[in-house]
Amino acid sequence: MFHIAVCDDLQRDREEICLVLKEELEAFDADARFIKFGSGNALLKAWEKKKIDFHIVFLDIFMEGLDGIETARRLRASGYKEAIIFLTTTQDFAIEGYEVDAAGYLLKPLEKIKLRQLLKRLFKREKPALITLRQGNKVYTFAPSEIVYIESNRNRLSIHTVKETIFYYGRLDEIEKILPEKSFLRCHQSFLVNMDRVYGAKDVFHMETGDLVPIRVRERRAIREAYFRYMTERNL
Repeated sequence: MFHIAVCDDLQRDREEICLVLKEELEAFDADARFIKFGSGNALLKAWEKKKIDFHIVFLDIFMEGLDGIETARRLRASGYKEAIIFLTTTQDFAIEGYEVDAAGYLLKPLEKIKLRQLLKRLFKREKPALITLRQGNKVYTFAPSEIVYIESNRNRLSIHTVKETIFYYGRLDEIEKILPEKSFLRCHQSFLVNMDRVYGAKDVFHMETGDLVPIRVRERRAIREAYFRYMTERNL
């Protein structure tokens, strides 16, 4: 399941947005939970407590108190990296949207065709904002950034995320292709790490969860250099 935050100071609009989203998400076989907020401050407080990780945030631009643009700026400043979509009656704020890396704009009232196109782009683009895996009668949906590392044992993958470990039958090579190339590193024949979740690197990778991930011995120096190069570029 993935979480969608809907922030709008008008209850009528919040309910309408959630209803339309629920209908459209059925086409993507996505199991979603909607968390509604009546103000930017309420959304920010929930995010800062980190009790819920939002995969997509829908933000009304015109709200009393903290407007949508400033809310988005503060979300980004506090480390939120996933999709932000603005809801508005005008596109005059497009320039401000670039500052916070907005995934898109939707005009009110919502046009289902444009919403469907936006969701398709988020779900189907080459490096997806969300990954959906089906295992038997279970469907797992999560963001790549939630992955800590992936371990392969023959054709059985253990996908260790910040919330849970997902067991999935598949090949490590296949899932590697749909992950962001910059942040994920194949450090061993059977392991793939999210470098954003690495705490330290020496003979092994020390992950933020406390787990130790082996580094291929013959390429240990090159792999560590790739990690340090990524961290240097990320922090510039």
